[in-house]
Amino acid sequence: MDQTPPEQTPPEPTSPTKPGLVARLQNLKGLFSSNPVPRLKEALLENWTNLKSRPRLYISVLGGIGFLFLLIMALVAFSVIHHRNERAEKMEEASKSAPLERLTKIEQNEDFVLENLPTPKASASRIPLSNEEKINELIKKADLLYNQGQVEESLQIFHYIAQMSSSIANHNLGVIQMRQQNYTEALRSFDRAIAAKKNTSVSSIDAMVAAFYLNNMDLYTRYLKLTMQNLHQLEKQPIYSYVYALGLYYGGHYFEALSALTNPNSDLFRDARERLSAKMFLLFGDADRAIYHLEPIANAKDFKSLGLLYARTGNYSQALEYLHRYNSNYPQDMEALLAMQIIALKIGDLPVASSMLDLLLHGIKKDRQKEKILSDTYPIEPILNPHFFDINMIRRDFWQTNFRGSIGLPVVHILFYYAPFKLVESKKALGSIQEGVFFVDTTGKQDFDKAITLLQKGKNIGIADQHTINGLRNLSKWHLRAALHDFKQALEANPNSATSHYNIGLIYAQLEDYHNASFHFKKAYYLDNANVLGGIFAVLAAKLAYEDPAVFLQQLTKDFQTLNFHDSIQHDFLSSFIGYLNGVNNDDLSWISKAHKPMPIYYALNIAYANKAQDKQRLVDSFVALKKMYPNNMLTNIFYEMMLKYRADIKQMLGVYAFLTSKKVNLEELFHGPLLARKMFIYMGFITGLLSYEEDLLTARLSVSQDQNLSIDLMRMLALTSIFQKKYQKAASILNYLIDSLDEKSVEPLALASLANMALGRFGDAALYLELAKTKYPGNYDVRYGLGLLYQRAGNLEASLNSFRGIKSPNFHSLYFDFQIKAPTNQEDFP
Repeated sequence: MDQTPPEQTPPEPTSPTKPGLVARLQNLKGLFSSNPVPRLKEALLENWTNLKSRPRLYISVLGGIGFLFLLIMALVAFSVIHHRNERAEKMEEASKSAPLERLTKIEQNEDFVLENLPTPKASASRIPLSNEEKINELIKKADLLYNQGQVEESLQIFHYIAQMSSSIANHNLGVIQMRQQNYTEALRSFDRAIAAKKNTSVSSIDAMVAAFYLNNMDLYTRYLKLTMQNLHQLEKQPIYSYVYALGLYYGGHYFEALSALTNPNSDLFRDARERLSAKMFLLFGDADRAIYHLEPIANAKDFKSLGLLYARTGNYSQALEYLHRYNSNYPQDMEALLAMQIIALKIGDLPVASSMLDLLLHGIKKDRQKEKILSDTYPIEPILNPHFFDINMIRRDFWQTNFRGSIGLPVVHILFYYAPFKLVESKKALGSIQEGVFFVDTTGKQDFDKAITLLQKGKNIGIADQHTINGLRNLSKWHLRAALHDFKQALEANPNSATSHYNIGLIYAQLEDYHNASFHFKKAYYLDNANVLGGIFAVLAAKLAYEDPAVFLQQLTKDFQTLNFHDSIQHDFLSSFIGYLNGVNNDDLSWISKAHKPMPIYYALNIAYANKAQDKQRLVDSFVALKKMYPNNMLTNIFYEMMLKYRADIKQMLGVYAFLTSKKVNLEELFHGPLLARKMFIYMGFITGLLSYEEDLLTARLSVSQDQNLSIDLMRMLALTSIFQKKYQKAASILNYLIDSLDEKSVEPLALASLANMALGRFGDAALYLELAKTKYPGNYDVRYGLGLLYQRAGNLEASLNSFRGIKSPNFHSLYFDFQIKAPTNQEDFP
């Protein structure tokens, strides 16, 4: 830090000067100029004889000879640091890994560590060796005093100059030694500067830093105290506020230090002040203000810090821009690559995240030790996705929640929920079934009974049809698992049955096994391309399974144009549905009003279009129509209440609370039907504070259940309820029993078991469940994402890359897993 000499000078004399002496003393001022050695020689030769002829002045000058030796030391120091800027940059690069180059712990569980901010080393103190104007004044005053006959006072000024020069020389020598990391000798130099009792605060600060490097906290405390005790020496100097701020900062008084930094008494050390201000604001958790202070004075090295700061604020695009700029200047910095990879993970761009991880691994030549070190630099901790498991975030962002393919409402899940099951082959209707009766929807038990009766009266009834009848009976009771078993038996009896494939696909979709759903829907369409709805559902299921259905959709759209329809409503419905898949944003679906008996799927499609347009009235009208069809259906009533408060505060939905506790709810349908209804029951219970009521209800039903399939449904709901209640041990126990004892190894139980163990800190067990899921569902993105996070947390970046590499989506957001940055394990504390 730069400092001008203090103002402590002798009082002004009153008598006039003698020109001859002034001229000679002006020659002597060269001792304090920027390059005084030649002038010293010339002045001594020229004036030696004259001085001998003036005994009193001769004696005075001899008295100051001892002090001149110290000034020569100052000149040597000056010549060493004449090009200090260039050397400082090199030394700073060489000492990049020094402890004080890292910020002190900022906040627990904060995202990143801010680097390249001011430290004692980065802003090393440097006092000018001379101040010509000030020395001129001192020489004039000494001359005046001498001519007045005040020899002792004149000698005191010379003594003062010598002391000041000694302090400067020793201080700057200490700075040089600090840069050479010779902290013991630096401390001695600073002690000599302090002993001169000039610039004490400045020298004490750097002595304090040297003591810190020597790990001598007693000395550190002593020098800090000395700094603050001697600040009064600088009160009238322009560096006062900065030195004061440093003293407060290193004493741990961060708030007071910030006040001094943001209210300086001069423009000196602007860059250093702005850097330290940024650091202070970060200590207080204000990344925006830290950016405000750092960005205007940033250099290429600061781009990394700015990138990390912007990442903390959630401005990931700006963060990546700065990190890319930093990487172009410092391509060997693997930490910057890791930071970019983590940000890519946050925004869901898994191909970029994988690419960054691949570059990083090549950069460190897959050195496992370096992998661990890097992982500890920005360590991640997998957590439950707060968008679905944190009550405050749910209430705040409910209408912005991404339900895979739609925002605010789980539209695709709604389409599957209200989809009809297929009764017979569309090309081979049984003779006893009326023309056009090919689908059976779920509007009521009577429709199923009628369908079963018609099918039993049909000609050529076979084994496959008998299994289909059993499946429809189970569907009428909302027992999806039992119905799935029946339809699979029907498929075994007739492997080429498009109807069986369609029905199996729809049950898988309602149970959220989209990979199997996609397979069976495609099979149904390939076996019978008149089964257009099967093809449409194949596209939807493929998207939810993170498959690319673009080619299939193109073929479906083309085939549809060649089909002939006797029912115009059916044609218009399928045409509107295919339009929705191809990105049509608005279709008023006017054909619905012409339908003799509209099917629930018609209104579900209307909901999909209305949600795209954020048309509240259209959404309400659609659920009103569905509510008439399903007066006691829990999910329909909940969605209706939600639409009345569309995009309003979710806590205002008192109607939802009332219906969740209503005795009119069809619990059989709720507990054993599609997963969407079960999850919304628990999800809305979480939001409205009814989880304890729901837990008791589920426990009571489970205690009397005699059917294993029904018990599995109840246990799965109970486990999910326990996770929302943060009863992770209970959830883990239930899920472990389901997986190990009942062989329930579909994706969701395995993912939830992993989540429960993550929450309990059992990351190894969490990884084992996901490894099991990966063997059964290698294409499932949620499984790969969670597993990749767990491996990266453990420092196994290569295994993490193998998991992430299988995720091809540039906009992937897991329903289950998220991560946060935790405090680095290799982080150094410094004052």
